Amino acid sequence: MKQRTRKLMMMLASLLAAILLWLYVVSSVAPEAKTTVSSIPISLDGMIVLEERGLIITQQDAEALSLEINTSRVNLSKLNADSIRVNADASKIREPGEYALTCVVTFPDTVRASDVEILRKTVDTVHITVSKLVSQPVPVKLNLAGSGKEGYSVEAGSALLEPAEIVVVGPDYEVEKIDKAVISYDVSTLEETAIVSLPVAFLNAEGEEIEFSEYASASASTVNLTLPVLRTRELQMGVELQAGGGVSERNAIVTVEPSTIRVKGAADVIEALDNPFPLGTVDLSTITSHEERTFPLALPAGVTNISGETEIEVTIDLKGVSSASIPISDIRIINAPEGYQAELSTRTVNINVRGSTDEINELKQNKNNGIYVLVDLGDYTQDGAFTVTGQIINETHPSISVGKTIEISVVISAGEPEPSSGD
Repeated sequence: MKQRTRKLMMMLASLLAAILLWLYVVSSVAPEAKTTVSSIPISLDGMIVLEERGLIITQQDAEALSLEINTSRVNLSKLNADSIRVNADASKIREPGEYALTCVVTFPDTVRASDVEILRKTVDTVHITVSKLVSQPVPVKLNLAGSGKEGYSVEAGSALLEPAEIVVVGPDYEVEKIDKAVISYDVSTLEETAIVSLPVAFLNAEGEEIEFSEYASASASTVNLTLPVLRTRELQMGVELQAGGGVSERNAIVTVEPSTIRVKGAADVIEALDNPFPLGTVDLSTITSHEERTFPLALPAGVTNISGETEIEVTIDLKGVSSASIPISDIRIINAPEGYQAELSTRTVNINVRGSTDEINELKQNKNNGIYVLVDLGDYTQDGAFTVTGQIINETHPSISVGKTIEISVVISAGEPEPSSGD
């Protein structure tokens, strides 16, 4: 039993020795092997420095390279496209132009560069184009499509754009092509203020949209638009007629110039406006036959007159109205002082009347017309001749205008009035 165990131990020792010998041969006696590492990225150093100098790389003829190398098998396991670095230094460039930069290969810290032989590089130098880097603010313009819906006003002049300008950074030859930045919006169906976010298009002088390369960028690709929309309305102009002086609304022919105006404002304010819109009140008693008046156009707050007028001309002509002077002999005394008698010196007075022509003609033909003068002597307590103010009373023709007072001569004397012959 002991002999078999010893024999097994000797076999294991022999196997271990064989493995160690193989490792020695691989690592020391036959250390080298060839391989190709492909697609190693080429990194350009100094990009921040270039940007600080107002420069940008706009073209690079090679993005990666491949290496054919000879090294030990141990090193091969450590070398791949991720561990090998290839750099080209652009930090010394100070002017726009074309340059050839040397590609420098760096191996990982775990591999000595002297232990690796580079047999071939697919790229020794990388050719680049350096352009001037510029920054340009571009104002945003609003382009409205459609004419707007009937009865509404699109207030393009009050539109709010956020941001109002966009900064474009990139190569000068790209940025210099920009003529304007535009957002477009169709207003054909708008009935209320629009708040939308719209994409920006950069156009050249010919109106063609510019597509930026990867080297150019804009500070914003969309713009927030607030576009006010107001309600519009055609308003008839008019005046309120106040009857008086024997003249009513049916006797007045009113001409207004302009007869209508167009206004705009918030929908609730505009729709609450009276139509016709009252410019003011005209007292017809102050008009003889023809009169022209100018009314200032005073609109409520929040209402804008699109038409632009500030004054409205109103002409009033009276039709079917006559004036006349008619005799009145019905003069009545009241409140004569006790113990006195009063005698009228004035027997008949002519009073001015105005009203419809038909009523005036009827009044003139009818002596018993219901109009009389009332003389009140309640304030008189002595005899003498007096001129008293009599009140003109119109009981039966309310639509006819008559004077309010007229002077009457009366004589007051002591003594009771004589009884009439009928007593």
